[in-house]
Amino acid sequence: MNETDKTTDVEERVVAVVADIFNEDPTDIDRDTEFVADLQAKSMDIIALLAALEGEFGFPISASDVRQNKTVGEAVGWIESELEERGGD
Repeated sequence: MNETDKTTDVEERVVAVVADIFNEDPTDIDRDTEFVADLQAKSMDIIALLAALEGEFGFPISASDVRQNKTVGEAVGWIESELEERGGD
């Protein structure tokens, strides 16, 4: 799988998880979607997102790591970086 395909795969998976947690249509979510400003994320939403992303990608994610990502695109980039470090998918 080339880098573009990996990015697309990770992005699609993150968007699907975010859409599920925030009860949004995945087509309404893109890399510029902000968790707080656009999705009105609260603490409990962040905890649910954290658990869902851990389940989706198979590695632990700290709450501080989740909070540092303000947009879906930042979260995608962070997860891609973590997957590279861990040698995962």
